[in-house]
Amino acid sequence: MHQLALAGQKLGIDAEVLSLSRDGFSGSDGSLGYTVHRVPRQFEIASNSFSLGAFAKFSELAEKADIVHYHFPWPFMDLVHFVTRIKKPSIVTYHSDIIRQKKLLTLYRPLMNQFLSSVDRIVSTSENYFRTSENLQKFKSKVSIIPIGIDDAAYNPVESKNLDYWRGKFGSKFFLFVGVLRYYKGLHLLLEAARETNWLVVIVGAGPSRQNYVKS
Repeated sequence: MHQLALAGQKLGIDAEVLSLSRDGFSGSDGSLGYTVHRVPRQFEIASNSFSLGAFAKFSELAEKADIVHYHFPWPFMDLVHFVTRIKKPSIVTYHSDIIRQKKLLTLYRPLMNQFLSSVDRIVSTSENYFRTSENLQKFKSKVSIIPIGIDDAAYNPVESKNLDYWRGKFGSKFFLFVGVLRYYKGLHLLLEAARETNWLVVIVGAGPSRQNYVKS
């Protein structure tokens, strides 16, 4: 989301982000150069967060927006989309099929299909993912492939002393994984592949799968 918002800034887009707060915080923050609006999360089911305050806040933000951008999967936002009856152009960045929650998926599938049918455009970040996802194939007429990229110019220059420190710690050749440690990120595949090389894997992040990779 950080990179998407920064990219929007460079294109002259005023990006506003709605997210749920685990600590009960409610309010807006523009310190990152774009505005993040947070509403308190009430509860979570199968990694799907819910917030009663999100309905009113989303409706307020969407009313003044030119384009509404969703991230999938987040079933709660599908519900918000329909309850608030927003009639603005909408796109979805499709990050992952729902894999583990098969029983819940059976219940969610009608809402999911209706949601994906209702949006104007679906973005897949990988050609391979698009071709192997049964869900995306159902809506292939409205799918665009836009790979995720990193804009080097968005980051501050790294001081040479910091480079020397990390090179001294890990060497000059290593794989760097940055992100929330969740099963669908594929970190286990990276670790398996790295065994065929003499490179280290440096992990930056925390999350539900942390215990699988870190010895206590």
